[in-house]
Amino acid sequence: MEPTENTKFLEARSSMESEELDFGDSNARFNYEMPKRDHTRRRQWVLLASNISLLLLNLGVFLMVTGYRIPRVLPDSHGGVRLPHQDWIAPALSEYETRTFDDQFSVHGKYRGLPRPELEEAWAYWVRNYTVRVPQPGWLDDAPPNRVLAEFQDEEGGIMGVFSFIHSIHCLKTIRQYMLPDFYPETIATFGRKPGEPLQRHMDHCIDMIRQSLLCHADMGLTVFEWSKDEKIPITINHKTQHMCVKESNVVKFLEENTVPPFGDILIHPWTGEQAFPRTEQKSSPEKKLGGQSQ
Repeated sequence: MEPTENTKFLEARSSMESEELDFGDSNARFNYEMPKRDHTRRRQWVLLASNISLLLLNLGVFLMVTGYRIPRVLPDSHGGVRLPHQDWIAPALSEYETRTFDDQFSVHGKYRGLPRPELEEAWAYWVRNYTVRVPQPGWLDDAPPNRVLAEFQDEEGGIMGVFSFIHSIHCLKTIRQYMLPDFYPETIATFGRKPGEPLQRHMDHCIDMIRQSLLCHADMGLTVFEWSKDEKIPITINHKTQHMCVKESNVVKFLEENTVPPFGDILIHPWTGEQAFPRTEQKSSPEKKLGGQSQ
């Protein structure tokens, strides 16, 4: 029996509906898989963000517990140049601050003016910590083999040393006293000029040491000139120049922790066996003897 036109129509319609059903199933699967992939991607990002947040939180807690502080002047600010003992002195140089220098000509401040108790104490404060214990002689490996370093004769050992800025303060203090012979006759007696010597050798040495230190550190604090109606040329007054300075309290703390007075049996002459600084001199600073020996 041949199919009628009606039968053919019904069969074609059934076939079309079957294809539409298959296409609809495919769309349903596609629409189901798309949100599933989006959900997986979002979940991965959430996990990544959570892990990063947890890592930063742990890092913050670690820095707080250890007391780590980021220095205001980063270690590479000197172009990667380091001293052999850089790690040892790092606590003293961990923080910097801006400071306005007092550069007025009027006599004021504890370091200026004629001798008086306040002034003497101010200058003595720094040279009191003249000698420090250098804990690692390996920093001095470039020393000639015939040198006999001054080693402390106690359980901690170490080599006796002095920081350059302390030596510079000693030099300034000595030059200042040398300019006031009526007030400091003992300085004149120690550093008196020899016959035919127009410039005392130790003073000349101190001036050049300070010059080298100034040029080495090259303080770039900026001073500007200004006009005054009473002056024919520009002048530099009341400029309140700011300088970048190491935080003084950290330096003082470091010195107090590492200073070793060389009195008594802690420092013995290797050839004579005698104390370099007898305990009877303990009330005085070793600065004058040690600083004046190169005259």
